Amino acid sequence: MIESAYNKKSKTIVLTLLFLTWIVNYLDKNSMNIAIVTISKQFQLTPTQSGMVISSFFLAYAIMQLIGGYLTDKHGSRKVILTSLLVWSVFTVFTGFAWSFASLLVIRFLFGLGEGSFPSASSVALAETFPKEERARAKGVLTSATAIGAIVASLLAALMIKSVGWNVMFYLFGAVGFVFSLLLWKYLRPAGQSVQRDRPNVSMAKVLKNPLAWKLMLIYFGISMVNWGLSSWMPSYWVNVRHIELVKTGMISIIPVVFSLLAINCSSWLMDKIGAGKERFIIIAGSLIGIISLFLMMNAGSVAMAVTYLCIANLGVGLTTVVLAMPLKYFSQDSMGSTVGIMYFGGQMAGTIAPTLMGYMITLFGGSYDAAFTLLIVALVIPIITCFFLRLNQSHLDERTKAA
Repeated sequence: MIESAYNKKSKTIVLTLLFLTWIVNYLDKNSMNIAIVTISKQFQLTPTQSGMVISSFFLAYAIMQLIGGYLTDKHGSRKVILTSLLVWSVFTVFTGFAWSFASLLVIRFLFGLGEGSFPSASSVALAETFPKEERARAKGVLTSATAIGAIVASLLAALMIKSVGWNVMFYLFGAVGFVFSLLLWKYLRPAGQSVQRDRPNVSMAKVLKNPLAWKLMLIYFGISMVNWGLSSWMPSYWVNVRHIELVKTGMISIIPVVFSLLAINCSSWLMDKIGAGKERFIIIAGSLIGIISLFLMMNAGSVAMAVTYLCIANLGVGLTTVVLAMPLKYFSQDSMGSTVGIMYFGGQMAGTIAPTLMGYMITLFGGSYDAAFTLLIVALVIPIITCFFLRLNQSHLDERTKAA
């Protein structure tokens, strides 16, 4: 069993390091969503092929969620985080050497394998460092880093592609990853691992039999279809449909993410304050806001109105991210990595499906994005339906997850 020493210094160091590493993570990952506009022209890729390049990363990323979560439970968060960061930094550099459609598919797939263990390991590092009553807010701060990373990636990638080219951009982002590998190796010491005893044998079979983990996976799948669908195709939408210059596209992309950032922190604060099991009401409300706003966005008559509705959609979908903190509060720490891995597996399968399927729909409908956006609207129905089956209270959840 792991005994966590909850002290202020450990909390500050762990949360700060993980926060910054998540930003690096999004620099490496989301920059492809901007770069693909230029890469697709250079390599003469169709929309479907462009979607496949993005999806190849998510396919590998999804595969590693289950494996990475299990490895975290078995070997501890620190080892998995360090290994993951080192491997994905190597393949970020290799992305800059890509010379064809096939090479992009292979390199981004290997990049996804390297990065896929990080989400589960970072969640477990939080659980090892923060008490239950503070974990939702800590996870909210960490999730905020993904929004900030998306903002930085959108703006910085557009500027760097224009000034130094997409190849050099990936070389530099990979180098930043190596720097953070050294920082984490020296300073990342989750409190729970500093007083760690022998870890129990983790039964993946028992974890897989937990119905709550699969319900959370379905919720996160629907949410992630929207998140990754929008992040993958909105830059191309602004350029190809709204005829906005690439650098301005990066700047426009920042605005909706700010609303996500606000919603993420508000929802995580609410989760620590409301009673157990009531998170589903936040998820349902956020999904409904997202559905209505996406419909209005796709029918907006001007760029300004489209951006406004996209901001509201991001606000709604941002509220639903309370699902990311639920495993940290309701699951046994001994199997938390594996459980989080199942949930993230659903999210990354959405990341695999959404870009390619949206690209296919755009091609099928002659460049129209309406069918692609309709797909995202339908995806938000999944969290709403699943939430009607989340009726467990705190004590019941603890009872059912200890066995896992």
